[in-house]
Amino acid sequence: MQQILDINPNQVPIPLHIRVINRWKTQITDYLKSRTIDQDLCYLFVDKHGSAIEATANPNKEAYLESKLKISSCYKVDKYLVIKSRDYMRVVPHDATLRLGSTATFEPIDDNSIPTYYYNFSTYDMLASRMANPRPLTDYIGRVETVSPPLRRGSKNIIKVKIQDEWKNVIEITFWKQTMFPYEKEKALGQLLAVTATVVTDFQQNLQLESTDATTAVLNPDISELQSYIDKFSQFERSETVGQRKPVLPIAEIKAKYRQDTTQTKYVCKATVIEITPKRKWFYVTCPKCKGKVHLQRAEIPRFVCEDDGHVPNPSFMYCVNTTIKDESDEAKAVFFNEAMEQMLQKSCYDMVVKDGHTDPEIIPTDIYQIRGKTAVLDISMKQDFSMKQDNSMVVNKASLTSAIIPATPDSKTSTKRRTPASPDNETTEKPAKR
Repeated sequence: MQQILDINPNQVPIPLHIRVINRWKTQITDYLKSRTIDQDLCYLFVDKHGSAIEATANPNKEAYLESKLKISSCYKVDKYLVIKSRDYMRVVPHDATLRLGSTATFEPIDDNSIPTYYYNFSTYDMLASRMANPRPLTDYIGRVETVSPPLRRGSKNIIKVKIQDEWKNVIEITFWKQTMFPYEKEKALGQLLAVTATVVTDFQQNLQLESTDATTAVLNPDISELQSYIDKFSQFERSETVGQRKPVLPIAEIKAKYRQDTTQTKYVCKATVIEITPKRKWFYVTCPKCKGKVHLQRAEIPRFVCEDDGHVPNPSFMYCVNTTIKDESDEAKAVFFNEAMEQMLQKSCYDMVVKDGHTDPEIIPTDIYQIRGKTAVLDISMKQDFSMKQDNSMVVNKASLTSAIIPATPDSKTSTKRRTPASPDNETTEKPAKR
């Protein structure tokens, strides 16, 4: 019986004993027709040695393959084709991919020696290199520190989760499909989270992870190292400023530093919102394709139009709320942009505009005033403001409310033997997790 590690592109097929670990679809977007098109139906197989390989098929074979292959079940697979793996954004570091056609055979088997999972965890130090082409996809593990409410991005509800790894590095994961993180916030905080097949990105000089079509998320995964992770994380205390890489500074000190060096623009402060500036627009609308501004056309059926992309059926509604913030040292004008406002209000701009009907950007809804009196740790960028009399003003990019959350201690009894199936959306040498 052949091992997955020994499979090479273009070889003659030899029977494989495997377990089906995951299933997803890769898709491409047809922006002209505002729709997505299925590109490949994909599976992840693992053998008893803990090695994994991707298998792909034409999407028109979905019904046939779904009748043959079930997640977590084991099979003897034969008469497949072996092709070269795509270079870009590989799910696993293997040069070969199985191609499943009508001639492929799948014989169900019972084999408890085949693992029920596959992880190839990266460390934080590896992440920066994984942003370069061919951008291998990344598995990561850590303790859940924060979970956002559903946030609106274009036509999607997304979830943002911050985890802390065993070396106390904190990284934010964006799940671009809400179903990819199916856990309630109260049940997830403090638990161990393993994610797979994410892409590494950089936002404002901070490394982040973003989900792909192949991403899965599992709390307290059924891996041999689970208890050792639990023991290590039980010694970590959660900080109010978890995820902040810069020191928290008073507003007065930030202003002084910026006056001395205007090239240093990013800071962190802890402040209270004391005023909402009236008669200023509180949201704007962008094209999800080009990120440019879209304009409202008041026809019989009102619609939004981008000057480059035409009609935009699902524009992005983005907060931009002008405020005054204050701490014990000073106060400052600050504009809260989209993500920060979503974190302060626990409501997306899309919901505020479309669902609640607050469609006039110059009339500030009562709900916006709920942030007055709230204290938060703020990620800010400084900018020169020559239109006003103060030296400078602040842009708030992220906000973390300072209410304390005591994380739960993960319970090994709650581990799961199978991944939550995800509905689907790169090469450094790494040592796979022990199996």
